[in-house]
Amino acid sequence: MKKAALIGLLASFSLLTYAQEEPKSGWVFTPMPNVSYSSDIGLKLGAFCDFFYYGDGSAYPNFLHHAGFSGAYATKGSWYLHGLFESVSLFPGIRFGASATYLDTYANNFYGFNGIASPFFQDLEHNADTRTAWYTNRRRFFRAAATVQGGNKGELNWLSGMVLRFVGISDFKLRNYDSGRSLYLDYQASDLIHADEASGGSSLEFKAGISYDTRDIELAPRQGIYAEAYLLGNADLGRWKYNYAQLVLHWRQYVTLFPERLVLAYHLGLQHTFAGDIPFYNLNEIATALYQYEEYTGLGSRYTIRGYRYNRIAAAGYAWGNFELRYTPFRFKLFGQHFDLVVNPFLDLACITRTYRLEQQKALGAGFWQDRRLPLMASAGLGAKLHMNTNFILSVDVGKAFDPQLSDWMVSMGTTYVF
Repeated sequence: MKKAALIGLLASFSLLTYAQEEPKSGWVFTPMPNVSYSSDIGLKLGAFCDFFYYGDGSAYPNFLHHAGFSGAYATKGSWYLHGLFESVSLFPGIRFGASATYLDTYANNFYGFNGIASPFFQDLEHNADTRTAWYTNRRRFFRAAATVQGGNKGELNWLSGMVLRFVGISDFKLRNYDSGRSLYLDYQASDLIHADEASGGSSLEFKAGISYDTRDIELAPRQGIYAEAYLLGNADLGRWKYNYAQLVLHWRQYVTLFPERLVLAYHLGLQHTFAGDIPFYNLNEIATALYQYEEYTGLGSRYTIRGYRYNRIAAAGYAWGNFELRYTPFRFKLFGQHFDLVVNPFLDLACITRTYRLEQQKALGAGFWQDRRLPLMASAGLGAKLHMNTNFILSVDVGKAFDPQLSDWMVSMGTTYVF
């Protein structure tokens, strides 16, 4: 009886805190401090502002135009600037998106190739006593991208796009740690990283394929599907040597289990290099139709596999899946704004579909390779989200990989869902 009464009380309170969201029209903007956190990147401090245009409000909570600008500095050594514009009404029958990003990571994580085949030694990661930051290099990155998608919502549509990238890689320079000692430098000395790719490069990428979208709300769906399937070709602008082609698949589905309260969401992804030679500095770049955020790196980040060390899996091909239940216990209004509080337990899975220079890595033996294979790698954890007016989402996730070689407990906080 006591349990039943408690359940009834919680259910009643949940219903009392339900607040219906009112449509918005015209331009709405949300200047906010940009505060996020990752166990690998540290505390990010900066600012961002999103501008949404809803027209007469009939499309709300979906938008007609969206522009976003953000920048932040992270305490473990990185900073970025990012700008985005997307529109579903600028050109009739066309969805257009463009973005530009600059990211300078002084303490970028580099754990070697092929995931758990590369051994991880905890005492070498950041050891203040020995001044060692073995799994660290510096990565400077610029990306400009544009995408167009044709057709109507609910139909199979075409998409195409192009991406210009400049990547610079060098040894790290961190106060209190000695440069000149790192896995990145050892990989160069052993020719696992070739001399002509060691400092990075520039490339121009073209993509073409199809998309399908039946989501009810774009940024916080409760039902529907969003899928992308395309081929991309990446041309090396500097040497015309590291040219490659990839197959990219994304399938996201959202199933309402209980109206307004409980949603099952999952994302299946595949990125597989099937032709050419991909340079090591592009291994962790995750392809997507629209680059909404400053970073799309993995596997192992808040945008790919939560709970893994950042960039822990680097390979020529991989598949992954994100699964979570999104439960909304509270909906309320505050200062004239609508808020949802969402709790989401999650399970993330990953596997390598094509290895990268594995035979050469094996030949180097201990320190570079260990005889371990995980056909399926997994992590799990718990997240919480705070929506403001549906389109602004603050997200916190705490997770851990099942294998300690992939991670200990990892925490990430940002302003978006993972998918």
